[in-house]
Amino acid sequence: MVSKLFILTLCCCSILLPQGAGRETVHDLTLKGIDLLYNLEMEKAEQAFDQAIQTAPKDPRGFFFKSMIYFWTFTLNKNKSDYNRFFELSDTVIALCEDQLDLNEKDAVAAFYLGGIYGYRGLAHQRNGSTLKAAWDGRKGYLYLKDAVTMKPDLYDAQMGFGLFTYLVGKVPSSYRWLLNILGFSGDVEGGLAALKLAAENGLYTRSEATFFLAQFLNVEDREEEARVYLQQLIKKHPDNSLFLVTLAQWDYRDNNVDAAIESAKKAIVITQRKKVRMGDEFAYSVLANCYFVKNDYQNASLNAELYLQKIESKELVPNNIYYRLGLCYELLGRREQAVATYGLMKKSDLSGSPWEYLPYRRGQQRIRQPLSETEILLVRAENDAFQGKHEQAIRLYREVLLLKQPDIDQQALAIYGIVQASFELQKYDDVVEMGHWLVGLQPPAERWLIPHGHYRLGQAYARLGRTEDARREFEAVGKFKNYEYQARLLARAEEELRKLDALP
Repeated sequence: MVSKLFILTLCCCSILLPQGAGRETVHDLTLKGIDLLYNLEMEKAEQAFDQAIQTAPKDPRGFFFKSMIYFWTFTLNKNKSDYNRFFELSDTVIALCEDQLDLNEKDAVAAFYLGGIYGYRGLAHQRNGSTLKAAWDGRKGYLYLKDAVTMKPDLYDAQMGFGLFTYLVGKVPSSYRWLLNILGFSGDVEGGLAALKLAAENGLYTRSEATFFLAQFLNVEDREEEARVYLQQLIKKHPDNSLFLVTLAQWDYRDNNVDAAIESAKKAIVITQRKKVRMGDEFAYSVLANCYFVKNDYQNASLNAELYLQKIESKELVPNNIYYRLGLCYELLGRREQAVATYGLMKKSDLSGSPWEYLPYRRGQQRIRQPLSETEILLVRAENDAFQGKHEQAIRLYREVLLLKQPDIDQQALAIYGIVQASFELQKYDDVVEMGHWLVGLQPPAERWLIPHGHYRLGQAYARLGRTEDARREFEAVGKFKNYEYQARLLARAEEELRKLDALP
């Protein structure tokens, strides 16, 4: 989700105050326009930036922020006229900044302006499918920003753009580092976060923007408590920004706070409808679809998934899990023919791709061949109850599966693993050990990923019980399995647990 939100919300950039006539007036108008932009008052924001341009025609701020309106609407709607208007305004910004640098090549503020506008041009090219142009303008933006913060480290607004580039480049897979070296990019995850924090706490125009990116990236780095503090600050400051609310809804859903997620997603939808501005509203419907699904409310889940599919710009962007869950909803509502058609919409995937795409695809293919059985319906309900934190209720349903006549090995393994998971959440570690050993003795033909995950949970349970050597044995066992879903993530977690054991006195 981080990459989509990154494109959707680059709605303002960091620019400092130049010297000259109308300085305070342009400053006030810029701040006013930014605030209006963040509260989705597009026409009023443009009026404020037009006033800034009239007040100081050679000041890049008015042109820059006005260009952001068109950049933003293009990224949302891919309207070619918005794309062209953005580049017209960005050309003006570039000309103004280059004039300043001709007068003073050490002008850090002008370098920063250029870095910002070239960065956005790169994003616009990327959105338009022009990869080479995106890389070229992105390179210019990065280098100008690097120069700006080198010349003036206390230019805190410039730290926003530089921190953004530095963090994202630091997350690029190592297989692409050679290309980044050619382009002149160098990444640093912690350095990027530090630069964003400087902008979030000290920036003149960039506090909200830097705060939002900082919150997202901290969340990616599993520093959720810090991330939520920053996100809540933004929601308090900009209560009419639907994207901030959708982000909170997604986080709450992921953390099993289903009712809170529904509340935030519904608020976001009301805002977008009232303001008649699309700002990632399709994500709000996808959150609602997932929330209602785990509440076993298949009617509302299907309605919201359908709305999401209506609003998403490209069906290529739809994750397989949306189609899979929508298909399940149709089956559970007695609409088998519609379910089969929906399963068939998923993108082909295999183990070499994302497990979050492959697992629903694999299961969807099975569902096309064979309708949901009573056992599988129980498994869906049990998994949903566990997701909501109803662990005792989930365990009862999983045990009901085990009591049915002849569940196949995959279904048996899913039920046992469900009990292991729920027991762990309830801190019933002896039950985890008992059921975990039953699980790892099985050989499910389809759900093979369950066995290494069972060893991982056994290791955690043993660690909680103080049985360090048993824990170590189970974590090491994870590394013996190959070619299963979520393998890389599980191996990383097992290695981290082993490091914790090594650090014990």
